[in-house]
Amino acid sequence: MGERTRTAVLGTPRRFEIVGRPKPAAGPGEVVVRVAATAVCHTDLEIYTGRHPGVRYPVVMGHEATGTIESVGPGVTSLRPGQPVIINPVISCKRCDQCLRGAENLCRNAGLFGREVDGSLSEFVSLEARYVHPLPGTLPLAPATLIETLATVKHAQDRVAIRSGESVVVLGQGTTGLLHTRLAVLAGADPVIAVSRSRWKLDLAERMGAHHAIDAGAEAAAAEVLRLTGGHGADIVVDTVGGPATPGAAIDMLRPGGRLSPYAICHDTVPGFTTFPLYYKEISIIGSRALLPADLAPAAELVASGKVDVAGFVTTTYPLARTAEAFEEYERNPGRILRIVIDSHAS
Repeated sequence: MGERTRTAVLGTPRRFEIVGRPKPAAGPGEVVVRVAATAVCHTDLEIYTGRHPGVRYPVVMGHEATGTIESVGPGVTSLRPGQPVIINPVISCKRCDQCLRGAENLCRNAGLFGREVDGSLSEFVSLEARYVHPLPGTLPLAPATLIETLATVKHAQDRVAIRSGESVVVLGQGTTGLLHTRLAVLAGADPVIAVSRSRWKLDLAERMGAHHAIDAGAEAAAAEVLRLTGGHGADIVVDTVGGPATPGAAIDMLRPGGRLSPYAICHDTVPGFTTFPLYYKEISIIGSRALLPADLAPAAELVASGKVDVAGFVTTTYPLARTAEAFEEYERNPGRILRIVIDSHAS
């Protein structure tokens, strides 16, 4: 028998099992990655609890992952064994109209690594080399898992096109909210206004460079946003909360002609919503989905240069054998956790 490796399999919601599987081999155009770290995010929590639509169990989760190249298959020349890498989890067909125009994140046959295909909660994974991107060798691999999330934030901000001197409100200061706050500051936005009901997260937002921190929910924050913007309203509001009440509150905060980035995903209907405010204030709603491959290298450079410090985002680390405990903790304390990281090779 060949070498066996460990994998965390979610058989049904809230039921993990660590199983032995044959070590994968790299086929043509593929690489095998020795997984170092996997960050657990809200999407993972939704899959774990059974609330994420369309998931087929059993599933091997994990899509925010770093590691090193274990081996390369025939035809792979862009990567080499021992190289530190991050995984792009957006699986695309390369054949549909969206892929052919370069919008792989909008692939009509898209999947997610760790949902439609086996993810990174394993010691080793094999996948096409095009999904694996080199990292600077100076970056610790556990916090570097945040680069994937940062790339999705960068993609959203590229679409909303923040200009220097514009006022930006970021609703929510979890992981993505803090990264949105930081990128808005780096874009020259002024003021950048962070909104959260958690004082410790607002403290982090101020460390990210936020000019103002509002300790309130989105609906209660509108009056203060108007005051801080001289009664005009914000140029841009980024919603990283995703609750059914936040779109209306965001529109209330925007100036006429303002732009809303509904970054967070919400499957709930927005109660009482009408399109009249969109007409009356000529609001632009600019969606964003995941990331493009081209977003990963700039995101990695932001971290490597120190412009975005992700070191404090890892709340706690668990070994692969204790994956179930990691998810139990995340479900118990989601408001107290930024990222849990699972180390695939820790004992």
